[in-house]
Amino acid sequence: MSICCIGQSAYDITGRVDGDLRPDTKYRMEHHTESPGGPALNGACVCGLWGADVSLVSRIGKDAYGARITESLGRYGVKTELMIVDPEARTSLSLIVTNGATGGRTIFNFPSPHGPVARMALPDDAPSVMLHDGHEPEASLEYMHAFPGALNVIDAGTCRESTLLVARLADYLIASQSFATQYLGHGLTLENDARLAAELVELREINGRRVAVTLGELGSVYLGEDGLVRMPAFKTRVCDSTAAGDIFHGAFTFGVHAGLSMRDSMVLATMASSVSVSRSGSQTSIPSLPEVREQLLSKGIAIGLGRGGES
Repeated sequence: MSICCIGQSAYDITGRVDGDLRPDTKYRMEHHTESPGGPALNGACVCGLWGADVSLVSRIGKDAYGARITESLGRYGVKTELMIVDPEARTSLSLIVTNGATGGRTIFNFPSPHGPVARMALPDDAPSVMLHDGHEPEASLEYMHAFPGALNVIDAGTCRESTLLVARLADYLIASQSFATQYLGHGLTLENDARLAAELVELREINGRRVAVTLGELGSVYLGEDGLVRMPAFKTRVCDSTAAGDIFHGAFTFGVHAGLSMRDSMVLATMASSVSVSRSGSQTSIPSLPEVREQLLSKGIAIGLGRGGES
């Protein structure tokens, strides 16, 4: 029983300013942090830190940033044997500027130019759950076809055709609000339950299974057995929202792997994300599993540990 996370790795350089970025302005940052990042990578780090048997399938260049990423993954218990080391590519780089006043962030991503993978390595043992972010669709589709018994979660951040190719085969479509807006052609009708439920039903036409939309500080919404479910965010002081969504998806995937219900997986992910935004950084902001459980219990919330029913 293992998890595979398939998608983007990047090397993040993060600095902080005390306000919104303005044009024609030079910013001097006295301090910065450097760490690996990317949706699939951060999700894998959550699962690894929480004790799951997890592997990352992601492309890196044969360069210094790629070497740092591989070294860091080992510290989080993430297996790297399935990594795609492409000598013709360079490792993706991201410059992240956080707003010290609001905790928001602006991301400048320099993606790695690359071609198709000549040969894809597959694990000897079939994974039970796979998390995809849509950035390596060829790898995702090959793994889905190779392991048809695995449950598939997709972190659908942007509505690209590559993301839709993977989303159509996913058991759990966890979409960002941006993805939902792009797919529907209009914003979600958050103030009207009936319309919002209809919009989620339309999103569910993508995969015909489970669907949820994350809404940042407003929490998330999903379709349960009885229709629309609103999952409010847990209140916290926001320091840095970097990787909060990635941590949400990693925690949700861990919940699916642990046999939790849709509801309990959403609760687990919501609390993990809530704790993470009170800290700076990406992997450095990942809370431990006991910490998340403790925070939930402090609010009188207990989540199941066995195979739960869908709710």
